[in-house]
Amino acid sequence: MSETPHNKILAIGFAAFAVIVGGTFLLLMLTSLGVFVALGFTMANETGDSTQAGIGILGGIIALVFYGVLFAIFVFPVAWASWTLFRLRSRARFWGIVAAILVLPLFPLGTALGVYGLWFLFSEPGKQLYSHVNSAALPIR
Repeated sequence: MSETPHNKILAIGFAAFAVIVGGTFLLLMLTSLGVFVALGFTMANETGDSTQAGIGILGGIIALVFYGVLFAIFVFPVAWASWTLFRLRSRARFWGIVAAILVLPLFPLGTALGVYGLWFLFSEPGKQLYSHVNSAALPIR
């Protein structure tokens, strides 16, 4: 198999991974916000202290920020790598390596995708594919 199908497989794999992990983080963000706010209002109702509701809301906001940072670290670079690989942009190899390293610890699918990405991007066909790419997009066959 030539380097173009490997590149396309890697781009699709990164896109699928970004969608799955991004959806998971969004679900965690909304769930944790709901749990913290409900817990705060329940505690305020039980104790009669209205500051408990504020503590629950604050906990929900902290959880949103925490998962938002994780979303930004793990989803955006992988999605960007997918886009640049698919469009054969000049920095696609760099972003592909970054994304492959980011997904490596997420066993088993992330590990398989990361190893495959690193194998392809550091192989001679992967290097040759991106050594001739300029900033303009090339069509994928």
